[in-house]
Amino acid sequence: MSGKNNYYDALERWTEVAGSKAAQLVKITTHDQLNKYTARPIAFDAAGEAETVGSETMTVTNLAEPTDTDGLLPDNTKAVAIDVGGRWIVFIRPTGSAMFPAKITASQGNAAYTVREQVATGAGTFTDAPGATNLTAHNLAELSLGPGAAVGNDTIILALTITDNGTPATTRYVFDHPAYAKYLD
Repeated sequence: MSGKNNYYDALERWTEVAGSKAAQLVKITTHDQLNKYTARPIAFDAAGEAETVGSETMTVTNLAEPTDTDGLLPDNTKAVAIDVGGRWIVFIRPTGSAMFPAKITASQGNAAYTVREQVATGAGTFTDAPGATNLTAHNLAELSLGPGAAVGNDTIILALTITDNGTPATTRYVFDHPAYAKYLD
């Protein structure tokens, strides 16, 4: 048995689902608690850039996050919020993993390092990202190959963000720097 599917793109599905509901473009401004955030309405200007509209704020609930742990959406995340019975909801899944450049600032031993997120300032030059804080990252190449502390300070690496399987899940940072790589003749 087969059914006819007239919808080939997400916009048509959105039209079907949101036909009778109010929708608003929003920008997350702060995290409130659990999976709830404060947001402000936005609109696109003539250049296609998102700009805040008015001074109204609203509370939005992210249905993609658990209701019993704090949410992880960063400020300035943009979304479409839907008014469902007087409650604004969004559905934004946190990214599974993200990579970012980081500078090693200190070794903690046992393949653990203190790193700080970087932004590119030119060809091959980096500086601390605005608001960057110290993070702990583990070098996958060292986890089973020795005592660690083999990567020097000021080394730029690509750090990968992952979550563990704890309850609640904890964000972890790893990188793979071949500190013990050897070359054969």
